Amino acid sequence: MTKNPKKPVAAQHKRLPVALGGSKANREKIESEVHDTLQARSALERRRASEIAILEMELEQHRRMRDTLLMATVRDLAAGYFTVGRFVVRPDVEPKHMKLARDLVGEEPTRQLAAEEKLQAAGATLDEIYARAYQTLAEKLSHHEKRIESLEKRRRELTDDYDALRVIAPRMRSNG
Repeated sequence: MTKNPKKPVAAQHKRLPVALGGSKANREKIESEVHDTLQARSALERRRASEIAILEMELEQHRRMRDTLLMATVRDLAAGYFTVGRFVVRPDVEPKHMKLARDLVGEEPTRQLAAEEKLQAAGATLDEIYARAYQTLAEKLSHHEKRIESLEKRRRELTDDYDALRVIAPRMRSNG
């Protein structure tokens, strides 16, 4: 056994899209975290660890797609509400209303709070927009939710396989 074993090259990595934050650096980070956590010792353990890392990447991607779709719909409904006072998606939103809607779902806390106060002054709440967005997208989001559930189940199965390998590996090496 070598001190620094090479991680096996997983053919599945070549198929993973780089879109939606699935960059090479992000992929390598996730794979490194999984391998560091599992501390694989044999080639088969490293293969299972790589398979678990691939599932983690796919899980992250589906969560990101789900969340991005939801946030875009919240933004669009908010822009419609700021424009006409109703929860509708409109192509003719005024730029100032789109800016408010972007601030509402953005990452700058001060702008978020200011936009949320304007939304409340207009008679709506952020929770209400999220609920309406989720209701609008329920069918589209269910694809991602089902896929996430399936991937989490598969990850648990692979982790159980990995744990079983760790138990039997010493016996296999001593009988080898």
